[in-house]
Amino acid sequence: MKKAISALMISSAMLTPIISVAFAETEEQVLNVAIGADIRGTNPGVNRDGTTDTIHMHLVEGLVAYGEDFSIVPMLAESVEQSDDGLTYTFKLRQDVSFHNNETMKAEHVKWSWDRYMKPETNWRCRNYFTGKRGVEVTSVDVIDDYTVQFKLAEPSAIFLGNLARFDCGSTAILHPDSVDADGNWLKPVGTGPFILDKHKPGSMLELVKFENYSSLDIPRSGYGGKKEVLFDRLRVFVLSEASIVKAAYLAGDIDVAGIEPSDVVELEGAPNTRLDVAETAIWDTLLINSRDPLLKDKKMRQAIAHAISREQVIDVITEGRGRANPSPVPPVSSFFSDTLWESLEYDPEKAKALLKETGYAGEPLEIVASKRSGSYYQRALIIQSMLSQVGINAQLKVLEWGTQLDAYKKGTYQLQSFSYSPRLDPALSFEMITGDASRKVWKDEDAMTDLSQALAISDREKRQALINDLHRKFIDQVPAVGLGHRTSFYAVRDNVSGFQGWGAGKARYWGVKID
Repeated sequence: MKKAISALMISSAMLTPIISVAFAETEEQVLNVAIGADIRGTNPGVNRDGTTDTIHMHLVEGLVAYGEDFSIVPMLAESVEQSDDGLTYTFKLRQDVSFHNNETMKAEHVKWSWDRYMKPETNWRCRNYFTGKRGVEVTSVDVIDDYTVQFKLAEPSAIFLGNLARFDCGSTAILHPDSVDADGNWLKPVGTGPFILDKHKPGSMLELVKFENYSSLDIPRSGYGGKKEVLFDRLRVFVLSEASIVKAAYLAGDIDVAGIEPSDVVELEGAPNTRLDVAETAIWDTLLINSRDPLLKDKKMRQAIAHAISREQVIDVITEGRGRANPSPVPPVSSFFSDTLWESLEYDPEKAKALLKETGYAGEPLEIVASKRSGSYYQRALIIQSMLSQVGINAQLKVLEWGTQLDAYKKGTYQLQSFSYSPRLDPALSFEMITGDASRKVWKDEDAMTDLSQALAISDREKRQALINDLHRKFIDQVPAVGLGHRTSFYAVRDNVSGFQGWGAGKARYWGVKID
């Protein structure tokens, strides 16, 4: 039985409620957790960010999923067969899967979901990955029988299944038509996931309830695949935008599982009835550089910025010495992370000053956009501002609310931005997230886009590695961004909560979690 939320904190000599939503006492088992920003919507793969994706993945599922080791594993598909020519994928569906409205999932729902995603008006962010514009072209999706569906491609692809499983694509969730109204307008996710969205109070909290008719796989949990057994009744998710508030709520006993900042690790290690969960992830922390900006279109200016930043110092400070810096979009946990991917423009303030002189830089202001959401966006920007100032760059820090910062990112309306990318678990996708013609992409080099197209299509391991290495060298030389490192996640977990475990994808999972 969970009691009403009541935590208080001292702030500016005043008592300020951390969580002010009151709940009646019930006999339900409730797990209270926190997220740093509200979800941007309930439509998977449409209006989303990394936090939104994490919530969606508890509500919906796709044909395949990323496993614990970043391999592709079946989810709603029982099996996947690829033709010898690599052009046809046949998915045999599980026959025991129910939607949240208790209707049985069949091949017709896969076809309906796909057709909806591919309509331009759906605004699915991953549509172009399947039209041939920025990836493979899916030429047809056919229902073979009630539990068999077949996808046909225009040409072989190394990442077709990986794209289906992408978090930012909403795992290409299979949805029931009840998710939309008669005119096709979005209503709510009627998916197959282990939880159902019960309540959403924007800017405050969400409540997810156990889907009683969920049919779990009877194999070990693996990433977003495998067994998804929900062992409590309700997941209550509080939107707490600042790390200090998250910490205070946890210490007050109002939160059971909390993602915490590295600076709070030492304090919470000594907190009563607490254990820490630590995992290196594929979340990429970076400084984005808008090369379309008049001041930043000069490559030497961007190189000067890179030479002015000590990524090792940035990562040491924001992780309290518990993380590691690296320059590449590809995470070190990837099997494609070669020695070449350690190459970088090294920290060299004198080189930075010399390059600035060559560009004719005359002290024009250079704005760094950041937010104070969890993830050290602001802290990274503050350190970088100081480093840039030391070489003579007039760096100014502008703090925005996260949604406003994300809109600026999508439109490309900024100069520098302290940013993070949710995990891309294929090395080609690690570069794809920054490369292309879209406004949100910072790298628009034609040679890079050619290399990327090949890396997305070629399955041969050695050839793919060579392309990834070449992309990295171009990335380091042209500096569309300064890679800082891949984030280490820290969670404070109550002793009476068992089964919670972070993983390299940087995503929290609340199935298999038990409240003792």
